[in-house]
Amino acid sequence: MKALSLTQPYAELIKNGVKSIETRSWKTDYRGIMYIHASSTKIPKGSRENTELMKLAGGNDMDYGAIICSCN
Repeated sequence: MKALSLTQPYAELIKNGVKSIETRSWKTDYRGIMYIHASSTKIPKGSRENTELMKLAGGNDMDYGAIICSCN
């Protein structure tokens, strides 16, 4: 099982289909099903104050410290 940890609201944006690309500094040849894990780190104040971003993520009702979806 492969998983990618992301902070909120970015994990939620992937879950909602708003964000389809996540870049990292390392190369991977992995293709297939991957789980998206929302880290337990709370949303930074700057992101919370960005109303457009929070609206895209679905508001303040987000999961933390859990696998929230799978993607391919």
